[in-house]
Amino acid sequence: MLTDSSQLPVLLCVDDEPGILKSLQRLFVGQPYQLQLASSGKQALELMATLKIHLIISDMRMPEMNGAEFLAQAAKLQPDCYRMLMTGYADMASTVQAINLGKIHSYVQKPWNNQELLVLVDEGLEKYRLVRANKQLTAQVARQNKELKVLNHNLEEMVIQRTAQLKKTLQKLKVMLQQQELDHKATKEVLYNIISSNPALSGEFALNVSQTCAVLGLQLGLDSEQRQHLRQAGLFSELGKLGLPSQLQQTPYYQMSMVERTQYLQHPQYAEEILAPALHLQPVIEAITQQYEKFNGAGEPSHKVGTDICQNARILAVARDFWLYVFQRMSPQKHSFDQALEQIHRQQGAWYDPEVVAALREMVHGGTRMGSEHEHQGVTVAELQPGMTLKHNLYNQKKLLLLPKGQQILASTIQSLQRYELKHQEQLQIHVEMASPLDQVEEE
Repeated sequence: MLTDSSQLPVLLCVDDEPGILKSLQRLFVGQPYQLQLASSGKQALELMATLKIHLIISDMRMPEMNGAEFLAQAAKLQPDCYRMLMTGYADMASTVQAINLGKIHSYVQKPWNNQELLVLVDEGLEKYRLVRANKQLTAQVARQNKELKVLNHNLEEMVIQRTAQLKKTLQKLKVMLQQQELDHKATKEVLYNIISSNPALSGEFALNVSQTCAVLGLQLGLDSEQRQHLRQAGLFSELGKLGLPSQLQQTPYYQMSMVERTQYLQHPQYAEEILAPALHLQPVIEAITQQYEKFNGAGEPSHKVGTDICQNARILAVARDFWLYVFQRMSPQKHSFDQALEQIHRQQGAWYDPEVVAALREMVHGGTRMGSEHEHQGVTVAELQPGMTLKHNLYNQKKLLLLPKGQQILASTIQSLQRYELKHQEQLQIHVEMASPLDQVEEE
C-alpha cells in the first residue's frame, strides 16, 4: 500500500549522474516540496512501490533503463503522477519515443533554466492536484447518487440539490477534458518543435506542406476531420528522417545516388514506427507511409495503383513535391510557384492523381494562400493588450513554436514576449483578435 511520508508534495528526481542530482537538490532546497532522489529507473520504481509520488523529473539517457522506459512503467504504477522528461539536444529523436511510450506531460531541455524549471514544477503539481480533486469529486458524486436512490423523503428538494452538484461536476469535467485536449495538442507541437530544431530538417517546409494539404482538402470538398488529418500528415511527413544517417538527412534528393534514394525512401516506415503507439493518429500514419506510392503503381513500398492509394497520401505527395521544388530540394534550379506547378503537371496520371493536380492548379492560378510566406503582418508586442487572442500559432524566426493558436493574451504573456525579444534581438509579428467587451465582462 502506498503511503504519504509528509503533507508536502513529493518530487522524485531520477538521473544516473550524481552531479545532476546534486544540482536539482540545491535548486529545490527551501521549496515546499519533499525531494526524493534515485540514480536509476530501477531504484526509482522500487521507491514508487511504497511511496506516493506527485511529480517525476527523469533524465532520458540512463543505462539499463532509459527515461522513456522508466516513465512508461511509472505511469502504470502511479497513473496520476505528473511526468517530466529532461533531455539533451542529441536526444531529440528519443524524445518522440518518450512522448508515446512514457506518456510524459512535458519535457525540459538541458541545460535548464532554474526559474523556468521551478515554474514548470509548480504547474505540474497544480495539474496533479486538479486530477486528484476531480477523481475525489467524481467518487463523491457517485456515492451521493447511490444515497439518492434509497432516500424517500424530500425527494424533489434532494433532486434539485443533486442536480446542481452534478452540473458543477460536469463543468469541472468539461474543463479537465479541455485541458487534456490542450495537452494532446501540446504533444503534437513538441513533435513539430523536434522537426524544427533539427538542423537537417525544416519547420518552414513542414508548415508550408501542412497548409497546402489543408487547402487542397478544402478545394476537393473534404470534411473538417479529414482536412485536420491532412494538415497533421503534412506537418509530420518528414518526421521519419530522424531515423536516417545525418549525412543523408542533409543531402538534396537530386544529389542522391540510387542506393541513397532507396535508403531515403524508407523514412516513412521510420515515421510509422515512431507514431505507432498513437492509435488516434492512424489516418495520419497511413498517409505518411503511403506518400511515395505513385498513381501508376511504380511507387514504394507496396506498388499501389490509383485510388488504392489512400486519398490523403495522394494529396500529401502533390503538396510535398510542390514545396520540394520551391525549396530547391528536388532540382538544383529554384522554382517559382508556376514552375513547380508545371513540374507536377508533367507527371499527373503517372506519379500524381490528376484530380489533386487540377486542384493545385486552381490554387496557384487563383492566388490562394498556400504557405507561411503569404502571411500578412500582425501586431507588435508593444501593441498587444490583455484580452486579445492569438488567431494563429506564434513562431519565431527559426519556426519554433512560442505560443499556440487560441492562447489568450495576459499581462504576464506580454512581459514574457518582451523579455524574449530583448534576449534574442528579434521582433515578433503577432496575429490576434480582440476580445469583445461582453466577453471581458463575463470573464470578470
